[in-house]
Amino acid sequence: MSKCYHDTSKVTDELVQIILSPGLEPGAAEVFLEFICYSDGPLPEELLPQVKCPVLIAWGDKDPWEPVEMGRNYGNFDSVEDFIVLPNVGHCPQ
Repeated sequence: MSKCYHDTSKVTDELVQIILSPGLEPGAAEVFLEFICYSDGPLPEELLPQVKCPVLIAWGDKDPWEPVEMGRNYGNFDSVEDFIVLPNVGHCPQ
């Protein structure tokens, strides 16, 4: 989890428990595998043209997996009203 959070001091035992507890539910393993394989889900670039309300995209500048430029590209869609960069924030805002 420390990869998700730029400020690792925010990764508390309580947060870990909150995030892990849904994984104990029946069917959770199958859902997790579908998520990491990302074979069936729509991509943001497929969904954004369908959105009928203004969209705000907030992107952490310390995200180790999704660079800020990727987020900026989503800002080119008509539905995106604003794109903001969150300084010193990783993949998961704290």
